[in-house]
Amino acid sequence: MKQEQAYIDEILVRFFPKGSWRTWEGGTGANNTTRFVEVQDERYVLRIYETHQDEDKVRYEHSVLLALKELPLLFGIPEPIMTPEGDTVVRTKDGKIAGLFRFLDGVNPTLDDPAQLRSFGWTTGQLTRFLAKVGVNQAPVYRPYYEIENTHPRCSLQEVIRFCMNPPAEFTAQAAELLYISKQLTVFQESIPMLKQLPHQLVHGDLNGSNILVNEAGEVSAVLDFEFVTNDLRVMELAVCLADCIRPGQDEAIIWTKIDAFLSGYGSVMKLTEAEIAMIPILIQLRRLDVFLHFLGRHWDGIDPVETVQKYVYEAVRRADWLDVNQDKLILMCMDDMLDKQ
Repeated sequence: MKQEQAYIDEILVRFFPKGSWRTWEGGTGANNTTRFVEVQDERYVLRIYETHQDEDKVRYEHSVLLALKELPLLFGIPEPIMTPEGDTVVRTKDGKIAGLFRFLDGVNPTLDDPAQLRSFGWTTGQLTRFLAKVGVNQAPVYRPYYEIENTHPRCSLQEVIRFCMNPPAEFTAQAAELLYISKQLTVFQESIPMLKQLPHQLVHGDLNGSNILVNEAGEVSAVLDFEFVTNDLRVMELAVCLADCIRPGQDEAIIWTKIDAFLSGYGSVMKLTEAEIAMIPILIQLRRLDVFLHFLGRHWDGIDPVETVQKYVYEAVRRADWLDVNQDKLILMCMDDMLDKQ
């Protein structure tokens, strides 16, 4: 414990050279470790990036956040804190990257309540509109979702397709599912020319219940974790959120109630083209394939166990099955709420 605190102190002294602080655990996510920090009655969140050491990625994220802070947002976002030298990025002695952010009040929602989902949809639409206004003098490091070969450096499409068609022993029970995924990856390539023609802008890229906070009234009060912000399809932000609403195995009425609530909030502030809406089912499945590739790469890196990858294999296939049955209904619902009729 003392060794761990010394590690935390090594980072915090860069931000508060003369200050004393109190810290407590904030948990460890899939991609980073967090600690809560209190300094002279002010609270902060310390974030240590665990899965990469690429400063360009972090600096781009911080630049977007600082640009957004200049706009009249109606919800909170992380505010990077600067060191006395004017930098928001700190390197530890062992090479890890850390950043400090001002604390934001709220709790993670369950997103089971339609009112919460309407608020989430409204916030997603508002964030999309504000991100369209942001420009930073740095090229994004992350590539668009549809460039799926860039999801993880270990996961070339050829290597992943070979894995899916000839799975190792620990994945034998999922051979049929992996074969299906390999076919989806191959077929998806045919959609890329159409996707490239759709409107592009900055997107958060990972909006879900763990990356938003709600207040006591259940309204979204803050959006967190802009680590994957990049220039991508405008409609991809919506597809990522809808992918989280669709949980095959859950009662169908509940799934559609969630989708309807989210779309009513989103559609109240954002309109999309017919071409964008037509691609939503494909992009929802792209989100699940992307998550599968992300965790497969982490497994090959020795970070995640077999069971984690197996979980995302099943999720990708089950959502694909659901979309095969329900995509026409989903597109019509999106048209009703979001079609730009100008």
